[in-house]
Amino acid sequence: MRSVWGDRSRRRRVLAAGVAALLWGGAAPWTSPSAQAAEGRPGNPGSAFSWGTNRQGQLGDGGNAIRRSTTPVRVCGAAPCTSPLDRVVAVAAGGEHSLALRADGTVWAWGINFGGKLGDGTTIERSSPVQVCAVGETAPCDTFLTGVTAVAAGGSFSLALRADGTVVSWGSNLNGELGDNTTSEFRSVPSPVCDTGATDCAADPLTGVSRLAAGEAHSLALMSSGLIASWGNNGLGQLGDGASGTQRNRPGLVVGPENAIDIAAGASHSLAVLSDGTARAWGSNSNGQLGDGTTTGRTLPVAVCAVGATDCAANPLTGVSSIDAGFSHSLAVLSDRTVRSWGGNFAGQLGDGTSGNQRTTPVHVCAVGATDCTANPLTGVTSVTGGVGHSLAVASGLARAWGSNFEGQLGDGTTTNRSTPVKVCAFGLSSPCGASLSGVTAIAAGPSHSVAVAAPRADVSIALSATPATVAPGGTLTYTVTVRNNGPDNAEDVEFDDTLPPNAEFVSANPSRGSCVVPPVGSSDTVTCRIGTMGANGQATARIVVTVRAAAGGTVTNTATVSSTTPDPKTVNNTATLQTPVG
Repeated sequence: MRSVWGDRSRRRRVLAAGVAALLWGGAAPWTSPSAQAAEGRPGNPGSAFSWGTNRQGQLGDGGNAIRRSTTPVRVCGAAPCTSPLDRVVAVAAGGEHSLALRADGTVWAWGINFGGKLGDGTTIERSSPVQVCAVGETAPCDTFLTGVTAVAAGGSFSLALRADGTVVSWGSNLNGELGDNTTSEFRSVPSPVCDTGATDCAADPLTGVSRLAAGEAHSLALMSSGLIASWGNNGLGQLGDGASGTQRNRPGLVVGPENAIDIAAGASHSLAVLSDGTARAWGSNSNGQLGDGTTTGRTLPVAVCAVGATDCAANPLTGVSSIDAGFSHSLAVLSDRTVRSWGGNFAGQLGDGTSGNQRTTPVHVCAVGATDCTANPLTGVTSVTGGVGHSLAVASGLARAWGSNFEGQLGDGTTTNRSTPVKVCAFGLSSPCGASLSGVTAIAAGPSHSVAVAAPRADVSIALSATPATVAPGGTLTYTVTVRNNGPDNAEDVEFDDTLPPNAEFVSANPSRGSCVVPPVGSSDTVTCRIGTMGANGQATARIVVTVRAAAGGTVTNTATVSSTTPDPKTVNNTATLQTPVG
């Protein structure tokens, strides 16, 4: 999963029902445990966007959104937010903090820094990203963590998987969740996670890891062998070792699964997908989050039921390709790219059109606008993630969200809870949003904030026409500049420059939208018009009037060029030139 939990210094352990009551009552999300966290699987590089609560700087926008944003904002590349955090391939959202993995293998963190979970050698809250230090560094760090291939964010700690298959961890360690064979209060820079049975983690680190997951205070590692290692809090059996109540400060093996292909960690439950497409679950089950048809906690993995089944061993959920976990609910993507959900549903986070009723076996998640989820399920899904009371999905490159929305964590421009999926607004838009955040390659849900990686694509074009077709010397010539976005995604910061003919003098400029910077009347110069965000298939025009000062038999030549900050793979249509004869 991609979410996380509240800081232990600010909360006490509560049952999922208690959390539901707090959230329904409008309590601030940091007063209760948040949601889980898991591996961010690298995708195509893009920019980081975030939405929801920003009280601890977890949106990473330099505090520009102040308390919250109900639509996506850009995560800063660096203070003071003059550029976006780009070339990001994966994100994770923890207990009021966020992580980003960049294509160069470095890790960046922002938000609250309880226990040093940002990894910058301090415990200072950050409203814009800071780089995670190298192992063993001290602040101010001179070297930084590199070679990372995946990240996970827990309640008050963070994990990173390196290219050599080893794992490093940082942050709070009160329950042994760092896996470094200690229960030191915290570590503000990364340290190695021990191998199973090892005592010297630097000499004998955990190796052969392919994926990570982080819960409130426990950690999971999927080994390339298909085995699962676990460590940290085990109060409700979430380590899957057949016991409960005994935490582990170094990895041990989950009993049972030997052919796992995916893992996820909720607040106090854990999930795995096996190579045969079935799912296993263990740990807390107070809200049915194990999906085995009961509310009985399990210290060993059990099979997740098929939809409508009562005997999970005989009729397990099949065709599962990936899995994720929220605070007390679970989500699975099937091979047909539809989603199943089960567990707590106090705010509609199961996405089946209901709320307030937990599900102990899986149900279908609805398509946007659908009421019959079985007949009209959400399709095209490549990844899902769960927070305390909300869920997110990437469907055909678009962001979808459902569940709790009191802090705007659904990103649809409102604070209205949703029991079926809605569109996450495109960057720069507000409710009612005409376009979705698109080009999404990764997504993560924190307690009440969300983070995504998006690489939108636009195709802006420009065209020129003029009246009259032939202009008389000293006559008035009116240019019509037409700008379009022919691409599938929003074009951001669209503007065009119109270079006036040297043998014509400017009179006026009137855009259909946006504003123009114009030269003095009577001069020959450039008109620059700023249009702003333009949705897919959007269009804007501008009428520019000039007086011709050319002799008969000559021509006046006008050139206009359009640009956008959104990547544009087709620039051949970004410039237009028009010659008008003078007669």
